[in-house]
Amino acid sequence: MINLTEWERDNFTNNIHLPDVTVVFPSREIYFSPGVLNVMRLNVDTCPKTLDQWYELCHPEDHSKLSRLESMINGNENTISLTRKLYCGDGYYRNFRLDAFIQRDSSGRPVKLTGSETLALNAWLSSADEGDRIECVEPGGRVKILEAVRVQGVMTLIDIGMIEDMQRENERLRREMQRRIFAQSPELPTLPEDYSTGTILKQKLEDCINSALNVMTGDNRLKALRRSLNETSIMIGIAGLTSSGKSSFVNSLLGERLIPEQTRATTNIPIICREGEKRCAKIFYQDGRTETAKGSKLTASYMKNIASESRNPGNKSGISRIELTIPGAMIPDGICFADTPGFDALASSGGAALRNVLPELDMIIYVTPVRARLKGSDYDYLRLLMNMNDRIFFVLSQIDLERADTEAGVIKHSANDKILEDINALRRDMKNFCGRDIDVIPVSSKNALENFYDKKSQTWFDSNIEDAVKFFAPLGKNSFIRALILRAERALKLIDSVISRREVTGSSRWRLQESAGKLRKILEDRRNLPSIPEGYSFAESVITPPARPESPLTGLIMAMREREFKAKFFGLGVFSKKKKAIFLGAEREQSLKLLSRLAHNLTVETLPDGNVSSCEWLCTGETMPFECVKLTVTGVDENILIAPPNVKIAQNVDWHKLFRDYVPVVSVDLARVDSGLSDLVNSPYITGLALNEWVLSFGNAGLFDTRQIDLVSQVPKRVKEFVELNGIKPPEWFIYENYKIF
Repeated sequence: MINLTEWERDNFTNNIHLPDVTVVFPSREIYFSPGVLNVMRLNVDTCPKTLDQWYELCHPEDHSKLSRLESMINGNENTISLTRKLYCGDGYYRNFRLDAFIQRDSSGRPVKLTGSETLALNAWLSSADEGDRIECVEPGGRVKILEAVRVQGVMTLIDIGMIEDMQRENERLRREMQRRIFAQSPELPTLPEDYSTGTILKQKLEDCINSALNVMTGDNRLKALRRSLNETSIMIGIAGLTSSGKSSFVNSLLGERLIPEQTRATTNIPIICREGEKRCAKIFYQDGRTETAKGSKLTASYMKNIASESRNPGNKSGISRIELTIPGAMIPDGICFADTPGFDALASSGGAALRNVLPELDMIIYVTPVRARLKGSDYDYLRLLMNMNDRIFFVLSQIDLERADTEAGVIKHSANDKILEDINALRRDMKNFCGRDIDVIPVSSKNALENFYDKKSQTWFDSNIEDAVKFFAPLGKNSFIRALILRAERALKLIDSVISRREVTGSSRWRLQESAGKLRKILEDRRNLPSIPEGYSFAESVITPPARPESPLTGLIMAMREREFKAKFFGLGVFSKKKKAIFLGAEREQSLKLLSRLAHNLTVETLPDGNVSSCEWLCTGETMPFECVKLTVTGVDENILIAPPNVKIAQNVDWHKLFRDYVPVVSVDLARVDSGLSDLVNSPYITGLALNEWVLSFGNAGLFDTRQIDLVSQVPKRVKEFVELNGIKPPEWFIYENYKIF
């Protein structure tokens, strides 16, 4: 053991009985005292567990210091003193000073690092220049801004925040005196440069909406449009079904997990997010009250509690909306994003809240995961959205979870190619649905959030989030005027629909036509100020995912997984009696994917539906109960029937007879478990499941990533409730993602 100096012994051996930080080598496991966790706003669950994870909290500007620290550990030095900025649990970077000692064995290798981690105000001050500023958070949550000043030749700190608070209070009192004495109007808040031009436009638009409201008395859509006129930014709503990735996408733009992402934590209220100078959340109540949370109070737990309150029956808390401002958020100037409730998991109060906010949305981003094709609930929601606003973009989320298809470990279909296929399929579906092309932006919210402070990394590049932000950034220029014109277009569309349906007659109809004429005149007068940038395409662009290298498993491991998948599926108890199976579901695509996994991803003739009629049955075996299209597959010896989609299945099939010979296997997308079970209730074969043993197969489990365990654990409860409600026989279930079985 290397000998200690007297100073080292006093400072690191005798005085540090309970060190703030301890690192054990060679495992590099790290332990923190409760005191330092409190200072860093972390807890035992969120704190780093290894030295490398501790390094990830360091600000990118101080990464060079980490290299020096690592060289100290691997060198011959025994003492370390290092100051750098660390990311804390409330979203702030703070300066910390590490004073530590390294114990080494007889060979000089590190055994343990013990030391103290303290807020480094003194250390920062010793190297600061006059005028430099630093932020500190007091225990009560107030953010102090300290500035370095030189007084009589000595550098010291003064609380600038307190001085600025006093100045603001003096200005407020001065304005109050002027208002009372001189009856002057209060000062207007800071407004964008285009506000002077937009004010006239806003007044004309407000007059037209008020005139229309005299006829359409109490119309909530027009009231919401009138409310939105005070918003100077373009408001883009984030919409989609539950678990599609809406909140994760917004969190990836904020750089922190503030908005609850769990399936059952969906809020019934809109959350408006924008970039701003102060990190705070403003809670608006239906009775006009407001509440502000900032500093250490604004945490993920706080937002989750708010979400829980809003989900109470009838929203007893009375919360109408939340507005978040986050410094450094990846949200362009002039734009704000509104995270809306999941459409298929709304209570009646949530549905009302959603319909109230829809007229305020200038544009809409519809989020859907990779491989989760649009379902009936999606089309219902899209129809509702497009009745109010047809400026819709699509975000294809969770692209990091797309995996290459392999055969014996050799890539046959890369992940990038599959993502492009998902994009094209989505565009085709929307073309068939509404007859127009759409913009699709593929992103990985998980990669973006994990690498938000490492924007030079390959993983950040692969997330595609930066290209998504650049796609919307041009809309922020002259945002107030653009937003007003978009709102005028929506108001005109709403009034025209009322006139065309002849909901009003006589003088009321004439007054509405007059209001519509004024709105058209406004839009014509402002044709030289388009609502979108010149040359900006809404209908032709598509952002492709960045090329990324594939890293498949070795052929041996993949081949073992392929065999394991098939063995576990046919090892279900229901297959002990009969080996024949019939694959059913609202979408035949899910059945084909399951067959593809069982066939080890080898060639399946006529696998794409485009080669066979959507009404035809498919069969892999020789024995067919009726006329089917024969599929030649390798690796599947069992006799498998694949049915058409539910809507294409003939109604004269004798399901009871068919199920006596074939095991029903109903495929449901786990990403849409609620709507999938709802589709099953309306299926033509639901009565046959009441008397026969069957299997419920859930695909796309990997789309949930870190929530896999929680979501899978909910499946038994959901299935139990489903079978009890509909009086059918409890099934066995099989949950998988690619070759991984849960």
